[in-house]
Amino acid sequence: MILKPRTIPPDIVHLEILKNRLNPHHPAVPQVEETLSAMKAGWNGEQSLDFHLDYLKGPHHILHNLRLHDGHHFFQIDTVILFPSFILILEAKNMIGQISIHREKKEMRRDTEGFHDPVEQAERQKRLLDEWLWRQLRIRIPIDFLVVFTNRRCTLEFDSSDSRIYEKVIRASSLVDALEKKKDMHQGKRFKKEELLRIGQALAESHQDHVPDYMKRFNLSYSDLLKGVRCPACGKYSMKRTKMKWVCPGCSHHSFLAHEQALKEYAVLVAKTISNKEARDFLKVDSRHVVYRLLSAYCKGKSGSTKKARFLLEC
Repeated sequence: MILKPRTIPPDIVHLEILKNRLNPHHPAVPQVEETLSAMKAGWNGEQSLDFHLDYLKGPHHILHNLRLHDGHHFFQIDTVILFPSFILILEAKNMIGQISIHREKKEMRRDTEGFHDPVEQAERQKRLLDEWLWRQLRIRIPIDFLVVFTNRRCTLEFDSSDSRIYEKVIRASSLVDALEKKKDMHQGKRFKKEELLRIGQALAESHQDHVPDYMKRFNLSYSDLLKGVRCPACGKYSMKRTKMKWVCPGCSHHSFLAHEQALKEYAVLVAKTISNKEARDFLKVDSRHVVYRLLSAYCKGKSGSTKKARFLLEC
């Protein structure tokens, strides 16, 4: 049973919104595109595991993209699988090229690039999850992990005296067999079905999404953003408000609700509340009365008097 489905990360959604709202020639665009590409690569690698997990047998619960607070900071795990006798962490890596893992040096290298040791990363996740389960639920259950390389266009080599690394770092094609071996290794106390479900539900309910501030990260301001309502058909920020609908002068596409996406993008990039004046500037609509009607129909609520009212936006 999947208790927490895999959903597209907010990072990717926010970066795509930001990329679309920047002039293609803006100096920040290459950085945004590079970050977005890396995020999508990781996301695609995680998604590719689902094919293999479909073949998993026996009672289990799966939670994807879990982000928990350890009392001081947040920690994130790609996939958690709850079995009756143990918990398994999956750390997915979607990389191509010659990958070398040096356990003694605690690093991973691809050509001249250096990365954190994925085994050490998974061991830290294991420790933090164990502490979280004890602190929140007073439960002790064995926790194991696998680092899974999902891209077939990579070669793996290990510089380590620890032969157990071959049991910890695998390719996605070996995942099902590796999972069955892990199940055979953990034959201790078994949690009842109800207990296992309670653990899974507690983890799912404690998850907190990460809401990134990429405007701050890339040192951008409101003036850097393209204004206007984007045409759903041709993608240009050129839609005009005519009577009760939006019309694109470029491709003649019309929409009644195109402004809602623009307001969602404002909430992501600028602020969760907006005034009538700010909305007129962002939507490129002159009429205060038209914008008031649009905001009143779309927004969750408002605060303040009519002239100074701020409308609460949805992300």
